[in-house]
This record gives sequence, C-alpha cells and structure tokens, in this order.
Amino acid sequence: MSIFPRGKIFWYKFYFAGQLIRESSKSTSKTVAKNAENQRRRELEQGFNNVQTRREIRIRQLRDVAEDYLGDYRLRFRGVSFAEYAIGHVVRHLGEKLLIDIDETTVLAYQTARLKEQASPKSINEEVRFKLHLDRACFGRSAAV
Repeated sequence: MSIFPRGKIFWYKFYFAGQLIRESSKSTSKTVAKNAENQRRRELEQGFNNVQTRREIRIRQLRDVAEDYLGDYRLRFRGVSFAEYAIGHVVRHLGEKLLIDIDETTVLAYQTARLKEQASPKSINEEVRFKLHLDRACFGRSAAV
C-alpha cells in the first residue's frame, strides 16, 4: 500500500489477489487519498468474497425466490406444469421463511407434513429437488440441504 503524487494529484497502488491496482484518488489531499485507497480495497474485498450479495440473498423469503426462479424456468423450458406444482407445495409450506432459516430440520418437517397429506414419496423428493434448485439459484453451486 502506497500513496504517491503524480503532479498535484495523489495516486495509490496496492496488490489485490495477485494483481497490481494503481488508481488515481482524484484529490490533491494525501489524507483523502489514503481514505480512497482504503475504500477501494474494501470494495474489492467485499466483491471478491461476495459479502454484500450474500447478505441480500439471505434476507429474502422463499416465496420471492420461487417467483423469480419460475419466471426464468418458464423462459427456458416448455413443460412447466410439474415445476409449478412442486414449487407450489414448497411455497405453501415454507414460503414465509427466510432462506437462511431453512435448514435440514425444516426440510425434514416439510417432508413429514407432505407425507401426512398422503403425497407420494417420489413427489416429495421432486419437490425437495426443486427446493435445492432454488437454493442454488441464490447461493451458488455449494448450497446445502
């Protein structure tokens, strides 16, 4: 991390993820340049670690994610009736929950509730599979449960 003048304007440079970042602070003040460097580094770290996006995703209800997912699903596939059916059951039981609140025990309780409704195990498994797709659509490939 270093601050240096080029003419009257201060620039900063540092290495991030193996790359040299060298940018102008667009300021004649050394203090402002240090703050600009710290802010830029923070932005890069948050973007690199997906900090902001994950927080926004975690506070979404399953119902909202399901609507977005079905909209995309309708564009990509012709046979959407089973997806609508399966996701409809998931939303009916878990739609009000935040994504971060849905864990293994919630899914097991969902499966038990569906079995009590005399749904077939194959249908329940397909519904849980769609629930996994909803997670992956938000959290990425490493989604659990």
